[in-house]
Amino acid sequence: MDKAILIPSVAIATVLICIYLVRCWQTGKEVNNAVLISSLLNSSGIVCGLALAASPFFPSIKALIGGIDIYIVIGGVAVLFVSGQSLHRDVIKSTQNQVTSKSIRSNPDAKARN
Repeated sequence: MDKAILIPSVAIATVLICIYLVRCWQTGKEVNNAVLISSLLNSSGIVCGLALAASPFFPSIKALIGGIDIYIVIGGVAVLFVSGQSLHRDVIKSTQNQVTSKSIRSNPDAKARN
């Protein structure tokens, strides 16, 4: 990973980890190592996501994102699943209740079974 991606990622993670540690200290909650690691990974994702989103508009940024192929794969999988969920919700689930209640109204035997 290039320093142009690494340094902002570490800076964001440091701020978030400090906020988390202070909040844990204030509330008396035990520090969770998983949250610390997740903050570092998510900070990297934020910086790489911003770079990916800006790269079509700024050729200089496009040159920096050569080493973040994993984020391109993650972004593609995320778009795939979000689109699939949206289609399922819009096409299947939005008409599911209408089809079920329509078939019950038209079939008196189905009413008796329910």
